[in-house]
Amino acid sequence: MGLRLSVIAAVGLALIVAAGTALGGGTGSTMAHAEANGWDCAPKTLILGYFHCAPPGKPSVQEMIDGDTSAASIVLRVFNPDGSFAGIERLLRADLYADQPCSQNGSETWGELPFGYFACHNFETGFGF
Repeated sequence: MGLRLSVIAAVGLALIVAAGTALGGGTGSTMAHAEANGWDCAPKTLILGYFHCAPPGKPSVQEMIDGDTSAASIVLRVFNPDGSFAGIERLLRADLYADQPCSQNGSETWGELPFGYFACHNFETGFGF
């Protein structure tokens, strides 16, 4: 019984690790690694000093800018200009924003974006949201 439980636990752990790798790896991943694993980094231009990548199957930032999505929320991976991982950014559609706190970046408010979303960064950006 103990051996069977150990085997099941080992297989479960291997599946979790494999899923994390397939989705672009952990916090140490690079933009190139995320793109190779299906993340959409359009537009490939710096926005407020960072690249932004949407997970596979979710609208890209370019689609949001173009008004081609009505997604309620999206969690993005954000990368420094050199392609190294900077952190996570959460976007929430403006009609759903209700002054929720964004305490991860030392700010109590989310930043309003010009394309109908609010942003909360889970890393220090230097611009307060």
